[in-house]
Order: sequence, then C-alpha cells, then structure tokens
Amino acid sequence: MNSTGYRPRILVCDDEAVARRAVVRALGKATYDFTERDSGLGALEILSERGHAIDLVLLDLNMPRLDGMGFLARIDELVDPPPIVVVTADTSIRSAIDAVRAGAADYLCKPYAVDELRIVVEKSLETARLRWENRRLTAEVRRLGGSGELLGTSEAMRRVKDVIGKVAPTTASVLILGESGTGKELAARQIHLQSERPQGPFIAVNCAAIPDALVESELFGHRRGAFTGADRDRPGRFREADGGTLFLDEIGDMALSTQAKLLRTLQEGQVEPLGGGPVVAVNVRIVAATHHDLKRMTADGSFREDLLFRLRVVDLELPPLRARDGDVLLLARHFLDATGSGHVGLSPGAEAALCGYSWPGNVRELANAMERAAIFCHEHTIRTTDLPADLRGEDGGGADSVSLAPVAGEDFRTAKTRVIDAFERTVLTTALRAHSGNVSQAARALGLHRQNVQQKLRRLGISPSSFKNDSDTVLP
Repeated sequence: MNSTGYRPRILVCDDEAVARRAVVRALGKATYDFTERDSGLGALEILSERGHAIDLVLLDLNMPRLDGMGFLARIDELVDPPPIVVVTADTSIRSAIDAVRAGAADYLCKPYAVDELRIVVEKSLETARLRWENRRLTAEVRRLGGSGELLGTSEAMRRVKDVIGKVAPTTASVLILGESGTGKELAARQIHLQSERPQGPFIAVNCAAIPDALVESELFGHRRGAFTGADRDRPGRFREADGGTLFLDEIGDMALSTQAKLLRTLQEGQVEPLGGGPVVAVNVRIVAATHHDLKRMTADGSFREDLLFRLRVVDLELPPLRARDGDVLLLARHFLDATGSGHVGLSPGAEAALCGYSWPGNVRELANAMERAAIFCHEHTIRTTDLPADLRGEDGGGADSVSLAPVAGEDFRTAKTRVIDAFERTVLTTALRAHSGNVSQAARALGLHRQNVQQKLRRLGISPSSFKNDSDTVLP
C-alpha cells in the first residue's frame, strides 16, 4: 500500500487454486487487492467488465477454457490493457520468448522465490505507472495547449496560486467557486498535481451534464441488471478515482437524493453500487466546484447544509477575467501561440479592444475569440476588425450599439419592437456564448425560466448549438 492508501489491483489467473493462494500469500492482501480466475476466458471477462480497474495480471500458460497464449492473443481486443506477467511451470526458453513476443511484460518460472515474485510485480507495476503517467501528461499538455499551469500575474491570481499551494498538500476537501469560464477544472487539476497523490488518477465529473436518473450509477457504479440497459458491472467514478482526486464540477446542480448518498459516501469512505453487491472502500480526495450560491441554496432547501460543510473545508474563489488586471493580454498571447498559426501579433487597436471589454464569458470567451481572430487575420497581425463583433461594439455586441433613432416610415410600435429585439438578442447571445450554448445555464444566469428563453430564441432565430464549445476546460 502506498502513502495514499491505494492498493494496486492484481488479477491472478491460474487453474490451480493452490497456486493462486500461494501468490496471494506471497504478495500479501495488505499490499494488493486480488481478484482470482481459473481460466483465460474468466480473466478476459473481468478485464472487459472492469477495464482499467485491474493494474496487473499474473497469468499461467497451461489452463483449460483458453490457455495463457490464447489469452495473450486476444489482449489487443481490450482498451488499454494492464501489463501481464506470465507465471508458469513451463521452463522452456521457447515458451518464454513466445509469451514476451505475444505481449507479456515479464516471465517467471515455477517454483519461484517469493522475493523474486515481489520484485517482478513491483517492477511491472512501476513501469506501467510511469508509462500511464507519461501518456496522461502528454495528452494533458496537448489538450491545454501549454504547460498546464495557471497563468496570470495579477494580484487576484497570485492569491489563487497561494491558496492552492497551501491546501494542495493536505487531504482537505476544496470547494472552488467562480463564474462559468474562469477555469475551475484547471484549478482542480493543479490541486491534484501539487498534492501528495499526483500519481493517482484525476477523474472529472460534470454533475450538470448527467441526467438525474443516471448520476448515481455514474458516481457509485452499478451491478449488472440493476436497471434497464445495465448489461455489465460498472465500477463508477469513485472507484476509478481511488488513490487520486475526484472533481465534482457543477455540484450545485446535483439532485437532493444524490446529495444524500454522496454525503454518506464521504462520511464512511465506502461506495455501495446500485443493484447491491459488496460495499467497496475508497480513498478519494474530493474537489468540488460551482457557480451557484450554495449558501442561498441551503437556505431555500435545494442543497444540503451538512454536505456543504463537508465539501467546503477550504473555499477557493476564482476571479472573473474582468477583475484580473493585466492578465488579458498575457492570456491572449498564450492562446494565440496555442493555435499553432505561427507568430501572430496584436495591433494597438486590438489590444485596446481586448482590455476594454468586460468578458462575460471569462477566459473561455477569450480563448475562443483568439482562435477566431487567428483564423481571419492577415499578415500575422490581429486588428480590431478581426475580433468578434462583441469586442468591437458593433451590432450584436452590446445594447449601446442599437440605434434608438426611428427609421424613416417607422411608427412607435415598430421602433419599440426593433430596439427590444436588438437588446434581447445581445443579452441572449452573450449569455449563450458565456455558457457554451447551454440554455439552462444561460437562463439561470439571466434569472429567467428556461421555457421563456427558448421562446425568445425561436422568435429571434438564434440557434444555441452555434455557441457550443467542444471543450469545457480552459487555461486561465
């Protein structure tokens, strides 16, 4: 067991029960979590159901119902299979060569010394962990278009970094607050990377994006047959995050019934899957985030006060971009570099427009604006005309751009309708852009009913899908 309390999961596949028990005794249940199967088919079923929940396979070669070599031949059917160590009584050099060529990470002959088995297992697990960590970090850097650090030199961001530096090495739960688009997930990742468990998984769950009927299954897992469509066991996000960090984004949108089960899980450190089955202990660091006022929600009964106390051991409030003096141009240049369009500069007029804009969509809106501007600019320089209309103060960008003067031949009623429509178009498009086309979130931000917003969108011919963003994570 490592310092985080995480026990690597080992699948022991051997048709002899005595041999399986010998492996378990040699390695120790206090150090590893074991699953046993007596055939290659049984091992494939476990890996297909639990996937990455298995960290290492100890495989015998001579077994009925699909032997070891047959199992190795089918391992490519799995997504990201775990490393496999062959442990067999077959001492021939040819079988060892064939097993390694077929994909085995190592080979051990029976009878083996206990210390030899432990060394091979530890080495294989460490090699697999390093490869996984390298893939994860490479993908993360590529996705974020940079180093993955929180960028910003403003006083507001220095305070954020200071809080993260102090709370990350602890086990305290953190509640991240802030408007949409301020980079709450990236802050959560920084807490994870600076924690005592950076080698563990970081699992992010957007509570607002999961239907209420499925959120419990998503978080806590389910047994096969627990509900219609549950054709296999699923471990759930808590078990996937075991030994690492679970990030619960938009926690304010979680249903009260799920809040109760979440609270019980946090208190007991155990997960009970839907459909019954054994309760599983988990060691997970919780980081939650929301743009809602949870204190107000506890007052009106829509959020549990005891859960809020459990989640907010430490508050971390991310500032809106408009409150980050001096960071706009720094971030703009970073996003331009991340587009891969070569060196693209900003004209003085474009810089002034960026600094003078209020950025209701925060850093996400800035990232999108720079990506668009890099596409339309000429001679590697972004000018004011290359920026979105909102930033230029043109029609569709703000209420101030709407002409209040009547058009020739236009009566009062027609002029009033035109001005109101222009105002509503500005407000609605700004809200949709800030929330990546999510009508429910835009409606909540505006204090309107969702149905009312949908009616206005249909009347004005505005399509929410045109504001959708492929990624919900930004780099502040």
